[in-house]
Amino acid sequence: MPTTPVYTSPFTGTVVTPTDVSYLALPFSTDQVLYWPSTVNGSQPPAARIIDCVAASDGLTIALPQADQGTLGADILFRNLGAHEFIITNFIGGSSVTVPVGISKYFYLTDNTSAAGVWQNVTFGAGTSFADAATLAGAGLTTVNGQLATTQNPVNVTVSPNITDGSRAATFVWNAGAGSFTLPSIQSLSTGWYIGFRNNGTGTLAINPTSPNTINGQTSINTNPGDSGFIFLNAAQTGFITVGLANPNALTFTAATYDVDSIPGNTFSLVNFAPIIQTYIAQSGTRTQTLAVTLPAITQIYVLANNTDQSGYNITFQNENSTQIPLVLSAGQIVTVLSDGEYLYPLTSATTGAFYASDGTAALPAYSFNNDTHSGVYLVSTGILGLSANSTNIINIDNSNLSTPLVTVAATLDAQILTANSASITGAITADSATITNNLSADSATITNNLTADSANITGTLTAGLITGGSF
Repeated sequence: MPTTPVYTSPFTGTVVTPTDVSYLALPFSTDQVLYWPSTVNGSQPPAARIIDCVAASDGLTIALPQADQGTLGADILFRNLGAHEFIITNFIGGSSVTVPVGISKYFYLTDNTSAAGVWQNVTFGAGTSFADAATLAGAGLTTVNGQLATTQNPVNVTVSPNITDGSRAATFVWNAGAGSFTLPSIQSLSTGWYIGFRNNGTGTLAINPTSPNTINGQTSINTNPGDSGFIFLNAAQTGFITVGLANPNALTFTAATYDVDSIPGNTFSLVNFAPIIQTYIAQSGTRTQTLAVTLPAITQIYVLANNTDQSGYNITFQNENSTQIPLVLSAGQIVTVLSDGEYLYPLTSATTGAFYASDGTAALPAYSFNNDTHSGVYLVSTGILGLSANSTNIINIDNSNLSTPLVTVAATLDAQILTANSASITGAITADSATITNNLSADSATITNNLTADSANITGTLTAGLITGGSF
């Protein structure tokens, strides 16, 4: 190992290390690191102005001294006097330059703000000077052992980046919720331009070309979390194309069951993982408050089932950061929902177990029909079920008093057979036959066949084929 020259001060008698070493002969069989003469110790090779190098084998490296300890303009001339080429790197091992056999390389420092610094180099001692790999390396390229190699520059972002021609070969990694990338106009890009992208966030990432440019023939594309690929300039078609982006038609179903009683609080986030099929149950029945579920802001289809069998609260669903009123899922409901990343659109709805409808009215009964929403069944009040037709109450089935159940018909009763313990008809009665165990009271009665009653009080006309019973 070569040593640094030392001198004895004639004034103090102490050893003095020179601040500049002009020449060093450096035979070496292992990788070397140079040190500035002002900081070197006796066992370290100094960064001399001229170094004659003899490498024992191909591929050995010499690291330039730490740039932030040197001055701008510091220079070193390396001469390869051996039979093997070697590699010059900066202090941290980057920006490699190969020195072939018989060639000299001159390095000088132009930036000393970091340990690696910036070293420029010029080829000496050759009939023709060839550009080395470190000099040729541009966007998307680096040097490995003195040779050009492709590279990627990941850029992590949470807001829309400024993508330009200088972004060539960069890979933008999205790490937020829903967002967008805007591609530059193709007129501002150089031939062969490309970037990489990955949606590493929790929402839909839209990639938007500048109008009138397109991407994959569209004005915009949406990518879901986990999607990645490359975007290439396709100037011939005035736009961009993607390579490596998965086909969005592929759909993998996932499912999970959640016990609402074991979820703390009244909010539940599925932003990081939202199964397509979600079933909610209540094992202990301890929950009393509505549970608000937050879904990721992505394009997706869900099947949501509320199997809690609890009527005291609901389960609501809303996309992350959406302004839409949450979708309410009552006990017993199953709904298929389409998400566009902002809104939830119910596609189908069914019930399992108990179903709870609104009370409704005679004009708008809770249970009605596609072709007639003004006829059906509704709840008049507690214990009273109403049947309406054409927005008018016709029949009430009243069991509000358990000891005296009552059916009230607010219309003419036309029955084939009428059988009752007793009957009080405000209007007219028309039937093929009637059997009244106790009393019959009606304004008028028309019985096509037989009338049997213990007693009958007919205010108007009584018409019957055969009348039997007590008094009439």
